[in-house]
Amino acid sequence: MRSKEIAFGSIYSAISLILIVISFFFANDLFFLMAASLPLIMLVDQFGRKIAILAYAVISTVAFLFFPLQISSMAFIIIFGPFAILRSLFTGKKAFFLNFIVLIGLSLIFYLLMVNLIKINLKYTIPYMLFAILMLLIYELFCEYFLRWFKNLKKRF
Repeated sequence: MRSKEIAFGSIYSAISLILIVISFFFANDLFFLMAASLPLIMLVDQFGRKIAILAYAVISTVAFLFFPLQISSMAFIIIFGPFAILRSLFTGKKAFFLNFIVLIGLSLIFYLLMVNLIKINLKYTIPYMLFAILMLLIYELFCEYFLRWFKNLKKRF
């Protein structure tokens, strides 16, 4: 790895960690968790998956050490961090649907882990899951538009 990649990886990791900390202080705000994955998307686009995986490992370790078993750190570690890296695997016309399926799969893994760790009452979860699917769809659209904006910004500078 070059020093430029490491420097950008650490800057983007710091931005992600700041957004995770803000999310924790605003009662596990979902918007800041989603925004915390955007620097990883930029890393994948600029330097490839290798440096993004390294940054994800650093972010996940530090987030878990500061906030063990908190929704904000666990959601980033299980859903938003891996998704930012995995979404680069799919390109083309069907990429949106494949990315959405990957996002739903990661969310189900997160849900099953949280049900087993926190013991959530299943009676009230169906409306929340439908809302979560809608939010994940909006998140995928947001990631797609953000990546387009970022690529256009790179072309200008």
